[in-house]
Amino acid sequence: MTEQQYPQTGPSGQTTEAPGWPPAGNAGNAGHSGSGAAPGSSLLKSFDYKTLIPGALVGAISYVVILITAFLFLILALIGISASNGGNTELPSNSMLPSGSSMPSPWSLIGQLAVQLVVMSQLGALGSSIDATIPFMGNVHGSASVFAVPLLLTAVSIAALYFGGRYAAKRAAAQTTAGTWIEAVTTGLVFTLLVNILGAIFAISIPVPSVKISPIGAVTFGSFVFALVIGTLATFAGRASVRPRATTGAGVRAAVRRAFETVAVHYVVFLAIAIPVVVIALGIKSGWQSTLSSPLWAPTAGFFMFGLGHLGALTRNWNFGSSANSSGSDIIFGFGRALDQYGIPGWAGWLLLLLALISIVAASVFWYLRRGPMVTNKITDWAALPAAFLVAGTLVTWLSSVTGTFDAGSLASGAGSMTLAWFTPFFLMLWGGATEASARYLAPQLSRYVPLAWAYTIAPAGSAAAARAGTAPAVTAPAAGAAAAPTSYAAPGAHPALAPRAPMSASAKRKLGLILGSAGLVVVLVVGGVIALNVIKGNNGPDKAVGSYLQALQNGEASKAMALADPGLANDQRILLSDQVYAKAAKRIDGFDIVSTKVSDDTATVVAEVHQDGRKQQATYSLRKSNPELLDDHWKMESTPLQSVRITTDTAVKKIVINGQELDVDLAGSSLGSSGLSYPALPGEYTVELPSSEKYLTAQKSTALVTIGDAQAPATARLKVDASDALKSEALAQIDAYLAECVKSTEAEPANCPLNTYASSRYSRNFHWTLTTKPTFTMSKDPYGSSPWRITTQTPGKATVTYEKDNSYGFGTADWKPATDTTSVSMSANVDVEDGKVKLTYSRY
Repeated sequence: MTEQQYPQTGPSGQTTEAPGWPPAGNAGNAGHSGSGAAPGSSLLKSFDYKTLIPGALVGAISYVVILITAFLFLILALIGISASNGGNTELPSNSMLPSGSSMPSPWSLIGQLAVQLVVMSQLGALGSSIDATIPFMGNVHGSASVFAVPLLLTAVSIAALYFGGRYAAKRAAAQTTAGTWIEAVTTGLVFTLLVNILGAIFAISIPVPSVKISPIGAVTFGSFVFALVIGTLATFAGRASVRPRATTGAGVRAAVRRAFETVAVHYVVFLAIAIPVVVIALGIKSGWQSTLSSPLWAPTAGFFMFGLGHLGALTRNWNFGSSANSSGSDIIFGFGRALDQYGIPGWAGWLLLLLALISIVAASVFWYLRRGPMVTNKITDWAALPAAFLVAGTLVTWLSSVTGTFDAGSLASGAGSMTLAWFTPFFLMLWGGATEASARYLAPQLSRYVPLAWAYTIAPAGSAAAARAGTAPAVTAPAAGAAAAPTSYAAPGAHPALAPRAPMSASAKRKLGLILGSAGLVVVLVVGGVIALNVIKGNNGPDKAVGSYLQALQNGEASKAMALADPGLANDQRILLSDQVYAKAAKRIDGFDIVSTKVSDDTATVVAEVHQDGRKQQATYSLRKSNPELLDDHWKMESTPLQSVRITTDTAVKKIVINGQELDVDLAGSSLGSSGLSYPALPGEYTVELPSSEKYLTAQKSTALVTIGDAQAPATARLKVDASDALKSEALAQIDAYLAECVKSTEAEPANCPLNTYASSRYSRNFHWTLTTKPTFTMSKDPYGSSPWRITTQTPGKATVTYEKDNSYGFGTADWKPATDTTSVSMSANVDVEDGKVKLTYSRY
């Protein structure tokens, strides 16, 4: 390989031909004698197709570079997600998928994701379609797509192609413009084929039983065309960059190039400050993990801030059609309280405007140095820069847009987008006019402070060489048919900013350094103080108060939650709102996300998505400032409505246990469940049972689940109480004792006893009772009686009574004779438990 030789520029700005440089009009490649042949007739004959190999290699190597970069970006993003979620990066499974289906881990798809990310950087749209059979709905066909350009990856691809083309040009023989274009097109063609063919091959497949999901890929016709154009133009620019700069600034092409270079300076100055600030601010607010994914979203966020800082706006549109339709749009400006709903302080908009002004001044100085001072006020001279701003603004508005669509027929459909407002490019055109004005009236003064080394680098080569040599560069009249140089530029070599300057004295340098350093320190302290102040206040914002409340619910810290959002309940209504009860509640909320925050004066509204046992529900919380201070607005949550738990029992009980905590309740019993107690409760599952100290009653545990969401019927725990074995044994023991007392009686019919005889007490005496066979009993619920349980005779017993009978029946002398009777013994009793004691009320029937 030989080092490429190009015409060299002498001190006076004149060019000299270097050895090997083909004469004008030679359309062939270096090393092939053109012999003065016309380009059209000799191009194919003289062209060596082996020279296409470097172009193809540049395209292939550039693709490898961008693929590796995409792979690294994804690794960083997944590490950040994993660190934020406790090491979990699993994709959530959709409840609509068939049972047994699960989403693959992103780590297992990282190679395919990187390939698709490369396609998306070339304006591909990630999409897929699905065919499934859903019960009661039949066959459903759906599709979805997302358009979001990872702009940093796009910039990496352009840089790789540019420097690849530049490297190849330096290592190859000099070529004509036609040859350079051919190799650039070869690079672009190889690059777009690799991007799109590999993107199609490595589309992401997700196997789901009974559901046909087409491979998820980003390849589109647009990605093919864009990759081809970018590959060609970036490579051509890189190859052309090794040629010396033009010695004069004549020609429309040069004017257009300078205008877009100025626009690029403006964007670079703004984004070089805005993007790191937003990444750092997010890291302070949300943790360092969130910054790891910034290569994928930070450039888009930077362009959004660019539009807001230049008095543009962001627009959001959404339209979702299903069983619950939702549609709308809004427009967001960078001033006032418009940014508060996104957690961005209002003063940030003014800082963006200040940064836009600084960028405009920097771009105007560059434009002044690059173009040279203007001597006329022709409309064409004023229009060049605004036109470049308009074109660049239109391109940025398009590239920074984020859109998504899905369509499942009558089942559901929707679309959403977030992009710079349509009028943003026109506002940027006005900013271009302001840059032109600044270049004419302000930049000449500011350019005196630009170091001469920088000024020589920025200014056209001819003017810089003339300034160094102290002479004006030679100006050659344009060839016939060539575009005439604008007449509104000052004479070459007359650039005031390139004039020699008297060196500053040491004291002047020290003074200037002290002034600039002090000014910079003041700016840093003021801006840093404002940022620190608002970051601290942001960490104490309304969303943080709601987050602390929801985190307390997740942790089972009822007292902390009640301190943050006091429900205003009496103490006897807070039985379930204690740490002892709530800490043991199962199925509390297991996660939450803050959806939006809106601040209006001293009030705020925070919407959060709360997760509980697989459910997801949005909840809205109202807050107000309470004695705001400099560093803390002391956001206080308004009273939050609580749901309740209802406890019923079919038997009166004095004590119950809720989540392991024994409570005195004095709960009346009702077999119909019409009576009971209700207590306010936080989301979770509450277990109600009888205390283990309860000797005579038993009941199965009952649970009540308080769910997230709007107010609904109270969750109910129903206790079905039964008699314990101890109660049955005690009742039977009391009956035995009762019958034993009865048989001691000497009466024919002992009072309140189930014993009787037909013998007349008038003609009978000396009764002696004996219980020959004990009756057997059963105990059952008495749903309509005054006592919870009733004991009844299952098998009657027998009793024998002996006595003396007067056989004279009162006629004459008494004739007492022994007699014996046998009687059946049956009885019943009501059973109560009062103050821990069993009480029976007997009945003969």
